[in-house]
Amino acid sequence: MKGNVLKHEIFTLAWAQAWAGQLNRNPHYRSAAQKWEWPLILILEKDPAHGLPENREIYLDLWHGECREARPAEGNDLQEAPYIISAPLPVWQEILAGQADPMMALTRGRLKLRKGNLLKLARYTQAAKQLLASAVQVETAFPVNLPAVTATAPPPEIASAASHRFATTSPGGLRQDILPMRLYHKAKKFGIWNPQDIDLQRDREDWQSLSDLEKEVLLHLTALFQGGEEAVTLDLLPLIMVIAKERRIEEELYLTTFLWEEAKHTEFFRRFLDEVARNHSDLTRFHGPAYQRIFYEALPAAMNALLNDPSPAAQARASATYNMIVEGTLAETGYHAYYAMLERNDLLPGLREGITYLKRDESRHIAYGIYLLSRLVAREPALWEVLEKHMAIMLEHALATITELFDTYEVIPFGLKLEDFIEYALDQFNKRMNRIENARYQRPEAIDALTEDD
Repeated sequence: MKGNVLKHEIFTLAWAQAWAGQLNRNPHYRSAAQKWEWPLILILEKDPAHGLPENREIYLDLWHGECREARPAEGNDLQEAPYIISAPLPVWQEILAGQADPMMALTRGRLKLRKGNLLKLARYTQAAKQLLASAVQVETAFPVNLPAVTATAPPPEIASAASHRFATTSPGGLRQDILPMRLYHKAKKFGIWNPQDIDLQRDREDWQSLSDLEKEVLLHLTALFQGGEEAVTLDLLPLIMVIAKERRIEEELYLTTFLWEEAKHTEFFRRFLDEVARNHSDLTRFHGPAYQRIFYEALPAAMNALLNDPSPAAQARASATYNMIVEGTLAETGYHAYYAMLERNDLLPGLREGITYLKRDESRHIAYGIYLLSRLVAREPALWEVLEKHMAIMLEHALATITELFDTYEVIPFGLKLEDFIEYALDQFNKRMNRIENARYQRPEAIDALTEDD
């Protein structure tokens, strides 16, 4: 308790009303929740061992940035409320202490969405954060004191693996059995394609048959990819330098193909813009605020931080931003959008051919990212908490980037629906996060046996 300020026990009437008061004084919530107009019930799950013999349920009447009522749920509230979220006491304690992100907790299932649409909630991540930020301002008492969950800081420096010995002249030679070497061999076999060899004649004809709106949406998506591919080409070098300094020769061999492939992706999209769309305008007009937060700020910051801080935590943040968000969430969702527009309508076969090659290349890039993050987490399990917090922030920006494209247009052509792509992005995100989380319980040497499908 601060001074003589009264504490209110969590999920009681007094606590809910104190929360509503804080919420209605929060201008950031009022702004972020202007379009929200649905009641919400939050449930603290029963836990007799911790002094909770039954559920505690709070009803919040939220309307366009205002909390019109806050009280324990009663009568038919549970049947009528469109959104119901529940969690046990330890999870609520973490969230109210600012140690867990609410959207990440929902996405990962720690907060259980018992009723409602997760895809709609994903559009209100800022409102959710401000909702919880106001709750943090309430002096809260818990039925039982639980130990606070704190992240264990990883060691500030990684152990240097530098040596005057060369792996390829040592008795062990190259390790052909580990995933990076298998990816290297696949890259040599499947990554040999030339953007200049792709026939774009039919694409030029198809482009002329499109409506102005269809052209604009395709140009918008391609401008996002063009900037993104150039960004990842420019920003990959610091990671290669760190891996080289650690003398991980097998990983460095693979990363040489990784950089070459990103360069070809950059070339391919520019060729499409030059020869098919024939557009030489300033396409940065399509780069919205959320996109800029990722590609102009977060990605170069995370990657260039490795130049001065090669620690496992810095590597985890860099790979998570690059491999899990830029490639594993945004690029994968973008390929899904191209497929929905082009494959179903048999349009732009040259663009489709190039994207098929890109997607195949990127699958190897993502596999390496999962391997790298799994190796780091298996060696230092506390890094999982660092990674999860960073990914919560980046996921918000990724979902906002997808939403930005759809919000630009009153009507989206080709029958595209925002909900389909948010759902796809969340599915890709969770699939990769689950695989990395498993590394917390594995021996470091077991990570080398991973396959692309593990």
